[in-house]
Amino acid sequence: MSDEIDALLHDAAALHRFVDFLDLYCRQNSTSQVYVDSAGLFFRYIQELAKGVKAKLEKDVQRATRFPNRLLNIRSEILTIKNYLRLLHTLVKPVADAHTLNIPAPLIDLATHQLGQVDGMDGAKVVILLTPELMYFQRPHTDIKNIARLVEGFVPEASFPSKLGFVELPYSQGPSFFTNLALYHEIGHFVYEELSSSSPPHQGISHLRSSIGTSLRQVTTTTSPQAFAVQVGILESWTQEIFCDLFALRLLGPAFSFSLLEILSLLGLLRDRDYIVFSPTHPASACRLSEHLDLLTKEGWMAAISDVGASAKNLLEHISGRPASQYEMYFDDQHPGPRWLVDAFIAVLPIIRELVKDITGSAAAHVGRFTQWRGPIQAALAEGIVPSVKVDGAVPDPISIINASFCFYLTSIPSLIRTFEGLQPQQVPSLESRSGWTNRLEMWTMKAIEDAQLPSLYSMKG
Repeated sequence: MSDEIDALLHDAAALHRFVDFLDLYCRQNSTSQVYVDSAGLFFRYIQELAKGVKAKLEKDVQRATRFPNRLLNIRSEILTIKNYLRLLHTLVKPVADAHTLNIPAPLIDLATHQLGQVDGMDGAKVVILLTPELMYFQRPHTDIKNIARLVEGFVPEASFPSKLGFVELPYSQGPSFFTNLALYHEIGHFVYEELSSSSPPHQGISHLRSSIGTSLRQVTTTTSPQAFAVQVGILESWTQEIFCDLFALRLLGPAFSFSLLEILSLLGLLRDRDYIVFSPTHPASACRLSEHLDLLTKEGWMAAISDVGASAKNLLEHISGRPASQYEMYFDDQHPGPRWLVDAFIAVLPIIRELVKDITGSAAAHVGRFTQWRGPIQAALAEGIVPSVKVDGAVPDPISIINASFCFYLTSIPSLIRTFEGLQPQQVPSLESRSGWTNRLEMWTMKAIEDAQLPSLYSMKG
């Protein structure tokens, strides 16, 4: 046996062991834990891929033995598989960690249902990953899909699921509910990536990108193609952030704004001096929240929660009230950037708003239903009851439950504690007590939105 064939055998055996482990790992977790549908779909793909790779390796060894002149081609195919598995390896354990005891499964189911109603996203699913980072993040997937297509050419047993995205949740926030509404922003990134990489690209995305270039050309003086590309990249990053914020708002209503403020506060990113500063990757908080307030006002949400006297609402209005004339751009803490980049971006904002409105039409939250259901939902919560209440035979929709519960969380936790713990009005509840009752409120809310989704998940008979 030649040294080349012996080396191939050694290499193939090591890769065989690796994919065999991935297969077994996915099987063991699938049988010992409960997952949302998208995770199960991903695990099945890994298992099919492992089976196909192992079969290919067996054939490759036989081919190489019989036809040594094909060794170089076989090596190239195996290297492609290795590179692909290295990408998948970073996903498998975070997905396995995200079983239903560690994530708000009813919220994921709801988000998946709404995602399917977005223009161009029929059948799309989001796989949740738990991350050690205290940050929500959408894992870009276009490169994974591109390599998957190459691998499919010689491992036809496994086909990467179409419109499958990956969103990371901090493991510390996994079981919670209110802060995890921030994942809708990351789902927005998934939508933007899918619509941008579709063939042909979504018409609205193409128009938006064209508008970015047009707006930039009206203010820039650069003649360098490389510098112009960098400027376009900055505006593209800002555009995606506003797109994702408005996408989340359209699907969730003001609960998303409150959730975003919660996570930004937890991360220590709500410092007054930073409200007006654009970085190369994110628009200023004042700009983002100004867009929040504008949408929520135009769609009637601010009027619907006008009586909510919460610090989070006051903060939303305070930050968003900073005028655009004060916006600044900094490349880092010491180096300011050109203000005209901000001006070019502001000119694109109306196009972003229109695109989001167009693609979220049938998936958008309904303020009228919230107004109808808010009273009964909050009355149930005040009594410590899961708000799956019925009025005239109807049950509240999930978005109304989420927004009513979030408003209750912002304003009524102290009164809930006093009701059940018998505290006097002048007594301040302990932090431990407040934390515990917040956990209960989140559990009641999740159970209610799970109940509210049953009619759409199962056909009722009899």
